[in-house]
Amino acid sequence: MKDEKRIYVWDLFVRIFHWVLVLCIFLNFFVTEEGEKPHAVIGYIATAFVILRFIWGFFGSYYARFSTWLASPGTVFRYLRNFKSRRVYMSHNPIAGWMMIFLMLCVIGLGLTGFMMGTDRFFGEEWVEKLHGTIADVMMAAVFVHVLGALYESYHEKQNLVAGMIHGYKKDRTN
Repeated sequence: MKDEKRIYVWDLFVRIFHWVLVLCIFLNFFVTEEGEKPHAVIGYIATAFVILRFIWGFFGSYYARFSTWLASPGTVFRYLRNFKSRRVYMSHNPIAGWMMIFLMLCVIGLGLTGFMMGTDRFFGEEWVEKLHGTIADVMMAAVFVHVLGALYESYHEKQNLVAGMIHGYKKDRTN
């Protein structure tokens, strides 16, 4: 077996961000009670981490930058058209990149609607509560798709992407 080149793709902040977000989403969806203080605090932590990740997307390490992995619609279309013979990307593939943006926007939407529910103006407003719940449900469906996608890509790329999100490295399969 030849030595495979490993590339440091996910920096420490990206990995911490990922696992903190996983924990926050898990806790708020499955453990904490809606409307209780721990639910709100965890939601604000998740929102703060997403805001920091957006900043890191412009100023962070090479593979953390949006310019490295956020693809144009044309690139996404070509990727889908050539799905079976697609190339391997060191960071997110074109679909995964947009999934990351979508998931982060869901967290921002949850943080905003959660904040609104605590204000005098929107407290008890049914539409805000319903929107918050709908965003949470849509996000959880997207999380499920994200997990399936990561498992599929691990199989396609012949490497453990979940482990990579722990230690930061991917095998170079771009050739």
